[in-house]
Amino acid sequence: MAVNEAGARTNQLRKGDHLRIAAGPGVEHSAGTGLQAVRLRHRALPESDLACIDLATNLLGHHLAAPLIVSAMTGGTQEAAAINDRLARAAAEAGVGMVLGSASALLHDPDLRDTYRVGPRPPLLFGNLGAAQATPERALRVMDLLDADGLSVHLNPLQEALQPEGEPRFTGVLGRIAATAQRLAPVPVVVKEVGFGLDPEDVRRLHEAGVAAIDVAGSGGTNWALIEGRRDMGGPERAEAFADWGVPTRESLMAARSAVPDAVLLASGGLRDGVDVAKCLALGADACGIARSFLVAAQADRAKEALEAVLDQLRIATWLAGAPSTAALGEEHLQ
Repeated sequence: MAVNEAGARTNQLRKGDHLRIAAGPGVEHSAGTGLQAVRLRHRALPESDLACIDLATNLLGHHLAAPLIVSAMTGGTQEAAAINDRLARAAAEAGVGMVLGSASALLHDPDLRDTYRVGPRPPLLFGNLGAAQATPERALRVMDLLDADGLSVHLNPLQEALQPEGEPRFTGVLGRIAATAQRLAPVPVVVKEVGFGLDPEDVRRLHEAGVAAIDVAGSGGTNWALIEGRRDMGGPERAEAFADWGVPTRESLMAARSAVPDAVLLASGGLRDGVDVAKCLALGADACGIARSFLVAAQADRAKEALEAVLDQLRIATWLAGAPSTAALGEEHLQ
């Protein structure tokens, strides 16, 4: 088997493992997101009609019907094609954004494009590369293959350290991110963690590197260390030490907003419903991402229903907090 064929086959097997394990039990952080301690005000006299609450926003030059993104999940396998088709259709109909799964498999085998780009086009669509693999040249190739509106670069050092096929080589990553952002401009580059949060110093460095937005992707949801531990034939013990590793979503978001008040910030990591989204918007996020609950829904062919439920919850929570729109949510709407 040729090197490229072997690499493509390894990528596809890994993506299949990730889909199966991520949707199953026992792979969430042992500690929460911190959002449980956040409470929105309850205004029993909202003095407006629920139907008048405005969810619309402009994010990175694109109009969205709500400040919500279907976060990166999958691509590169036939199962991924069905999931991406359902997610893309739901996102397009709802008018929200979507980030495709890591394009590493696509770079090995461009014929896998149809496992990523299926279904109608959402109003904001991001391709996706791991930070250890991201270069300006690869980024341009991914953008061309996927005809995406922007690129999401994910930071996953812990996952790479524990992944059987991992590449924990991060020397020079920040410089390559800066070069990629400069090369793709004005096309936006977003940098995100994969669920362990971001230290404010790293947020500042990314902002100074010229990225268009930063997704704090805090801990409290899916734990990719535990997922890789399930894939390790030597046993999961090494990964279990990191069951509560990382910066919880609430803490990571608040620290990031304090560190870079003018940055475009996205919040993800363990968000489960529209109330969590409303809380993060009030804490300073410009938009929010949800992954696992949409993945599980898409596997059951209920992506549209799951997305509609989150948007209904977001509208109701915004109304009850006394805000006229999701864009107006702020500290004054928190207890």
